[in-house]
Amino acid sequence: MKLSELIIDYRQKMNISQREFSRKCDLSNTYISFIENEKNPKTGRPLIPNLEQYKKLADGMDISVQRLFELLDDDAPVDLGASSSEPVPDDQPKNDDIRLLIRGLNKLSPEQIEQAKNVMKAMFTQYADYFDTEKENEK
Repeated sequence: MKLSELIIDYRQKMNISQREFSRKCDLSNTYISFIENEKNPKTGRPLIPNLEQYKKLADGMDISVQRLFELLDDDAPVDLGASSSEPVPDDQPKNDDIRLLIRGLNKLSPEQIEQAKNVMKAMFTQYADYFDTEKENEK
């Protein structure tokens, strides 16, 4: 089974959104979306998780990393060269401020996320349509 299929299947069985799953894994919602879609839409290339990210995905599914790899196809790719505490997809700014914000958001409760979104909507009113579109894409 492909990683994308495994995650989608898990989320459907548990009846949770990408955002909820990303919180369980302590990974960004964008990153989970890229894995499920099997590519980064900006580069067209698949995201290849490193061992730390596989561990977070396994933890999010309440299984061991060993069990995760048993469920995956034998040729599941692993990035052995990368190790970071916060994955940042290719289309995201790669600076410490953004990483700090993502890390902070991943630790918020759903209610706190809603509050943060409301603050961001107020700050970036010209981009409010983006937030509504993102919410529709989660469904």
